[in-house]
Amino acid sequence: MARVLRLPDRGRLLVCTDLQGCMRDYLRFVELFEQALHDQHGEAYALFTGDLIHGPHIDPEDWPDFLGEFYRDASGEVMIAFSELAARYPGKVHALLGNHEHGHIGGPHTAKFAADEVALLEHILGPAATARMRGIIHTFSLAAVSKCGAVFIHGAPAAQIDSVADLEAADLSCREFASPLDVLDTPVVGKVLWARSATTAEARRFLKATAGTMVIYGHDVIPEGYECVGDEQIVVSTSFGLIDANKVYVSLDLAAKYRNVHDLRVGRELLPMYPDKAPARLGGTARAS
Repeated sequence: MARVLRLPDRGRLLVCTDLQGCMRDYLRFVELFEQALHDQHGEAYALFTGDLIHGPHIDPEDWPDFLGEFYRDASGEVMIAFSELAARYPGKVHALLGNHEHGHIGGPHTAKFAADEVALLEHILGPAATARMRGIIHTFSLAAVSKCGAVFIHGAPAAQIDSVADLEAADLSCREFASPLDVLDTPVVGKVLWARSATTAEARRFLKATAGTMVIYGHDVIPEGYECVGDEQIVVSTSFGLIDANKVYVSLDLAAKYRNVHDLRVGRELLPMYPDKAPARLGGTARAS
């Protein structure tokens, strides 16, 4: 797939960040997407912003609170389910490359929940399923742009680029880099996949290069569900590291014009994954205890 995904200029776009192997949240997001397809008479799209894989392998009794809701890692199953969903709805389901997927196609191996998460997952899957997963990952884009103003990447917009062509020309092999610390120094790929923050100047330069007005990304865990960084950046947490009550996804009107992140409204563009559990501050229906 092209390094830069160009989204349609009409319809409803649903955006999900960092599942990290959580099948339950994947299925919930698919339910929301298919409802949007029905409501929008087929003009709806789904975008996953990377890190669909590599969840924890921890028993319930040892599960720490900071990891949010308990789940069992189902990374392989999530990847296959994504591929099948994309095949079922051609041109409507997309994913961006995350730093965890990157390790399977030449990037540095992550070590969040294992000494080598890439080696562990490929051992669990076996050669045939690993090859299939790599093929799926190779369809992922590095960034997505839209005429509504929103630009999407996995990490913070710290990459120093002068045009979309810099993203399109990015080298994903990174074989010479042994660790994330090394790859982070690369001007494009390292920043797009690993940066957790970007200055206002960096974000504005990135948006000028991509003709956008705001950047929406995941990568970091925001316990409250989302966080605006200045006028140009918003970090969203849909799944990993959160309790169900605080999980948030994004729903955009691709025909609209969003001037900045403050045009994103709770209950309209910023929505709870589980409204019956979410507090009113996130547009949910749950009452505070």
